[in-house]
Amino acid sequence: MSYLFKNRNLLILILILAAILRLAFLPKLMVFTPDEEYQLYLANTIVKNFHIIWIGVSTLGFDFYMGPLWIYIIYPFVALFKGDPIVLGYISSVLGVFTTLLIYFLGKKMFNIKVGIIASLIYATSALIIYYDQQPYPAGVPFLSLLITLSLYMTKYSSKWWLLFAVSYGMIFHVHLSLFLTILVAIYWGYIQRESLSKKVFLLSVLTFLLVISPLIAFDYFHKGSNITAPIRILQNSKIHTQNFNLSNRLNDLLQPFGRMWLLDPHKNNADEILNPCMVNQISTTTKANWFVSITALLLFIFFLINKDTWRNENTRLLILLSLAFLLPFIFLPVIRPIEYYLLGFFPLFFLIIASLIKFIPMNLRNVIYIVLVFFAVHGVYTVMVAKGDYGLATKKKLIVEIMQKINNQSFNLQEEGDCHKYGGWRYLFSIYGRIPVKSSEDQTFGWLYPEELSTMPAHYSVIIKESRAPININHGYNFKLNEGGFSAYIFQN
Repeated sequence: MSYLFKNRNLLILILILAAILRLAFLPKLMVFTPDEEYQLYLANTIVKNFHIIWIGVSTLGFDFYMGPLWIYIIYPFVALFKGDPIVLGYISSVLGVFTTLLIYFLGKKMFNIKVGIIASLIYATSALIIYYDQQPYPAGVPFLSLLITLSLYMTKYSSKWWLLFAVSYGMIFHVHLSLFLTILVAIYWGYIQRESLSKKVFLLSVLTFLLVISPLIAFDYFHKGSNITAPIRILQNSKIHTQNFNLSNRLNDLLQPFGRMWLLDPHKNNADEILNPCMVNQISTTTKANWFVSITALLLFIFFLINKDTWRNENTRLLILLSLAFLLPFIFLPVIRPIEYYLLGFFPLFFLIIASLIKFIPMNLRNVIYIVLVFFAVHGVYTVMVAKGDYGLATKKKLIVEIMQKINNQSFNLQEEGDCHKYGGWRYLFSIYGRIPVKSSEDQTFGWLYPEELSTMPAHYSVIIKESRAPININHGYNFKLNEGGFSAYIFQN
């Protein structure tokens, strides 16, 4: 085992495995939602006519806008792939492979090569992580989480690493706000290193951060502080949510990801695993965590949390503080819905924690632990390989092609119906794989991004895309009915 851990070929094999699991099954498993559709519409506005944009997608439901850098990053790839949404999946999946490499590097740097190998293997093969890495939104959160951890850790060797932290932290305003509270850890870290932190580096770091978020500063300047006042609206909304806040329910919600990161049921639709919890006929389609695994994982984290050595050692103290920056808002902030993707930044840190705890296992039992970890890895690989893609991009593309064959070159209106997967970004997908509809049920939401494509002309056909299992009755006057994967298409002649 010692030879294996020191053999660099093992890392190469882990990275190859991470890439295969994320890329080989991507067309089948990538879930396309309005979030990805929103990003692509914004990117395509630049592709069609390059211009400066100051904001990206809106988030939180409080009129808060993310920065546009992620849109600029994906823009050349969107242009190269002619708008095909699969490119977003490739970008997020490749980021997942780089995250696997970064978790190895960080584990080796903070602890030893064994920790790096174990943590990277768990990250590379966790079915839950793979599904999220294939999901374009939110892409890059685990990578940014590790980059923030690395930059803070390296500041003890050189204060110039604060510049990387400034860039990394600034990027969360362009990617996802689940990393927001890591600033509290950074402030504490800067305080304990205040003697080695020069004024020059501090000022350069602040200026770097302001430069990264400068588009949002410009946006707020011209929009009367719309973004900067979002916390006020959040606090006001929190008062409403506090009335329905239940701590025991939140703790129960937390137990789920602690188990699901290790085991998901095979032969299920990955789309049901990573979107909102889905109920069909009052039965959940989402894997419920194995309680033994969940409680064991949580107890290991609690052991790490209360262990005196954790707080004495700078490396482990940094890990636990950053972990709490993700967990505490998930548990105690009523305004945050208990959806596990808010913990995407926590997962790689937790894998590092688990790998570092193996040193507490007696030598004669460590091989048993390695066998258990290999079992989880093999199970994760198998789960991804046999996962259903009933709601994946390939299924949607195939259905669109079949619909186009039925209506030929005639115009059509488009409507989406369903339950768990009602909103599937169908209008954008039709514009890429078929033709642009005359009208769609999405025009009210996204029409401002394609005003030149809106029309009041009557269409020859009406197309309703319905999630097949949704209990919605469709009028029997349709001319054609097509079934593909988890969707049905009803075609009416107007």
